[in-house]
Amino acid sequence: MSFTTPKLPATGIVANLSEEDRDTLSSYGTFHLAQVGAVLIEQGHSHGKLFFTLSGLMHARRVDDGNDILLGRIEPGEWVGEVDLFDPSSAVCSVVAVEPTQYWEITRDDLEEFLNNYNAAGIILMIGLATTLSQRIRGITAKLAEQADINKFREMTVELE
Repeated sequence: MSFTTPKLPATGIVANLSEEDRDTLSSYGTFHLAQVGAVLIEQGHSHGKLFFTLSGLMHARRVDDGNDILLGRIEPGEWVGEVDLFDPSSAVCSVVAVEPTQYWEITRDDLEEFLNNYNAAGIILMIGLATTLSQRIRGITAKLAEQADINKFREMTVELE
């Protein structure tokens, strides 16, 4: 019987890495299986890790004033945890497995070691992370602008009454 070592697939921010670089990066982190209800990131706590979803489904959720708000779905090929990785603080939301989920995680220290040892691959990875952060900031900005427009409309409606 032979066993294979898990490897990061050529998707998401590692899609542009060579197979050899993905295999090397894989060895800097660890692979896990989360059961339904497992919390990878807990709102209000720092975690210092980057997570890559291989299979399954997770939800990003935030509790505000007793309201549980679904912020988004984390599907295979997506990354989470990058904000706390670069700015260790309390997490703004929780990430919870809603299906059995296979994922890979890497700590900041291990990521820094990879970046120092494999500069070219590290640059590609960092550009991918920066792209992910930029896309998420753009999405949040659009939602905030939409909410501001809704609030202006509500104010105008109240003034007309």
